[in-house]
Amino acid sequence: MSQPVVRKNKRVVLVGPILPFRGGIAQHTTMLHRALRPRVDLLTLSYTRQYPAALFPGASDRDPGYLGHVEPGVDYVLDSLNPASWWQSARRIAAHDPDLIIIPWWTVYWAVCYRSLIAMLGSHKHSLLLLCHNVFDHEESLLKTMLARSVLRRSGRFLVHTHAEADRLKAAMPKADVVVKAHPIYDHFPASTEVLPRRARTELLFFGFVRPYKGLDLLLDALKLLSCEDLFLSIVGEFWQGLDETRRQVARLGLQHRVEIVANYVTEEQASNFFQRADCVVLPYRSATGTGVIPLAYHYNKPVIVTRVGGLPNLVSEGKTGLVVEPDSPVALADAIRHCHELGVKPEDFTAQKMAMSWGAYAQALIDGRAEEVYDDKLESCKSG
Repeated sequence: MSQPVVRKNKRVVLVGPILPFRGGIAQHTTMLHRALRPRVDLLTLSYTRQYPAALFPGASDRDPGYLGHVEPGVDYVLDSLNPASWWQSARRIAAHDPDLIIIPWWTVYWAVCYRSLIAMLGSHKHSLLLLCHNVFDHEESLLKTMLARSVLRRSGRFLVHTHAEADRLKAAMPKADVVVKAHPIYDHFPASTEVLPRRARTELLFFGFVRPYKGLDLLLDALKLLSCEDLFLSIVGEFWQGLDETRRQVARLGLQHRVEIVANYVTEEQASNFFQRADCVVLPYRSATGTGVIPLAYHYNKPVIVTRVGGLPNLVSEGKTGLVVEPDSPVALADAIRHCHELGVKPEDFTAQKMAMSWGAYAQALIDGRAEEVYDDKLESCKSG
């Protein structure tokens, strides 16, 4: 009688954007790929094309610091607009005979492609886990919600980065098996290579793609309330919309000499210099699912000021790694900025978060299908009700 085959390592498939594609999702998927490779028998499929040029708001969807880069162990085969590539990818996945298929989910643009790909997997779709950066799009609509649900229903297992997103997912799919694991630290970002000149006693940083829900206008209003304070704000990130409106607001508030706008995507090396100069990183978001900005700030041992929305408060040890304020309140933001120097942060203050938010722990949580106790224990006390 033949014995069942016992695999020494799990067979895992990872599908998603990988460097040289740019942005937080590509950074995240690349680091996950690197963390999974030594732990499992891994097949990683990435894209030849993400978006048509007409739909991408930036100059390019490729990271200028990684032009020509080919990530080791990655096959670039999937084209979001070419159904033949979906079928080819499904056949590659089936041939790998995976125990686990990980697909990141963050926007309904991918609904048609991913619905089709999952349908083509046949019986292998039971191995699927959707890694949800956003359960639903930030700018929701009835159509977007319907498209998102059409993809979410095709998986029974999920990983999300915050308890707030887990609640949203459970509300839509009460029987879903949901793992909650904090967004890992982007520890691959380099040390600062250039000492940027300081312009004030307190250097503030607003970092990342600029979108309306991120509340940059509220931060500028808060800055106006701090006219007697010696501070300077760097806005570093590509604007999806609203750059002219932001410049007009800066001029209207008389902040031209206290605000720097770097309205383009920056490389990892350039980002390191901005973070190194900053005394505090500010996230004045109106709403949030999760963010890679807080882990990046922690990588550089920088405290954060966040609003009490989504899962952001869960990631802050208040009074040690940052401050939490009420949303939609320039007054509350101004008060926190005024007191950020009183935090007196030390590198060891970030040790617990860095341990809980390591890529190794994150990858193992995906492999095991559970959140490790270190996440709950270290960050549970930071939750707000």
